Amino acid sequence: MTLLFSTANTERQTGSAELAGFPPKPPRSKLEPHRELIRELRRKGRTYREVARLFQERLGLHVALSTLHSFVKVRAKHRKRTQFELPPVGQAAAAVSPALDHVAALKAKPAVREAKRTRFVFRENEPLTLTTNGGEQ
Repeated sequence: MTLLFSTANTERQTGSAELAGFPPKPPRSKLEPHRELIRELRRKGRTYREVARLFQERLGLHVALSTLHSFVKVRAKHRKRTQFELPPVGQAAAAVSPALDHVAALKAKPAVREAKRTRFVFRENEPLTLTTNGGEQ
């Protein structure tokens, strides 16, 4: 058993040494040479549609919107969402007080709900009927 393990381990080390001699693979995406251009255009607020149109007009390269999106998504750094800070209490109350007043007024209004009128009445020995008076007979 130990002999089999050591043989497999030796084969794994030999395979790693052979793989180290291979040249790196070329990029698979046709967009890879234009990576920085795409990055700058997206940072400037350009849409994927605008980037694709630019590639078609200027570079003669037809790119689907989904291809651009996938390219950017795969290479995007997974950043933490920025944490928003609330302004100091005095500033927040002064800036938002009209909105808070409006919300308080809406909360103070009584909620009036009408009873839901039924359109269909089921009676076991009668056919299903559509009523015009909300289920009353």
